[in-house]
Amino acid sequence: MPHVGDRAPRENAAFGRGNPDYGIDAPGVRKGMLFLAGVSATVAFAAMILEGATRSPWSSIARGVAAVGAVGALYGLGMSCYMTWSSKVGKRRTRDRLLDLAAQMRPWRGDETVLDVGCGRGLMLIGAAQRLTTGTAVGIDLWRETDQSGNTPIATKRNAQIEGVDDRVTIEHGDARALKFGDACMDVVTSHWVIHNIELEADRTKALEEMVRVLRPDGVLVLADIAQVGAYEAFLHSRGFRQLRFISGGFESRVMGALSGGTFRPQAIVARR
Repeated sequence: MPHVGDRAPRENAAFGRGNPDYGIDAPGVRKGMLFLAGVSATVAFAAMILEGATRSPWSSIARGVAAVGAVGALYGLGMSCYMTWSSKVGKRRTRDRLLDLAAQMRPWRGDETVLDVGCGRGLMLIGAAQRLTTGTAVGIDLWRETDQSGNTPIATKRNAQIEGVDDRVTIEHGDARALKFGDACMDVVTSHWVIHNIELEADRTKALEEMVRVLRPDGVLVLADIAQVGAYEAFLHSRGFRQLRFISGGFESRVMGALSGGTFRPQAIVARR
């Protein structure tokens, strides 16, 4: 089991080749959307055949079923394609934008100690490490594959080596609700699409309290999630953060929120103590 202080190993040369892979977020949901698209398309096709083989009033019913099936197929296929694009392209763009906004609040010196809570395959962890010279980026996670495909510490190490930052990255298993770090020891704390996975509100609050606890005075918190970000903003205001910027996600967030019934609305906060 890796611990803080363990550097990502260099021994395996194969780890330094290829392109980084930050996985597919919520792979089970994406599979469900593809399944919905397949079933809906099959129903639509069968209804169209039935419409041509029957007479009224059954033909009008079959036509309605075909229309519903077509909508379901388009919805499932569209959502699965969006989730793939978001996981492979969109979230990397978001990461860079958020870290740039953090720099506007507190310019990167290069010697920071950064903590990424729920680092997964290393998206935010590695993005932060790329801005360091003598500093260290620490990632913790429980590495559950229900949250991200291929979610293992080995995948995190491999991505760090491919991106050329393995000498600035350390990882360990850890729970966001009980961070194994001292008070006020981190210059920057990041977390991307993690807190919503904690089921109980009290536990989500505990995770936020832990992030604030380990953050140094004048430190920066970068917090992105797909739900409840407004509640996170209120929490940080109550803890006296001096600067706070809420990133609403714009048109994309509004559309995805509507299509998902409010369960998927990517938003973020960048805040300075």
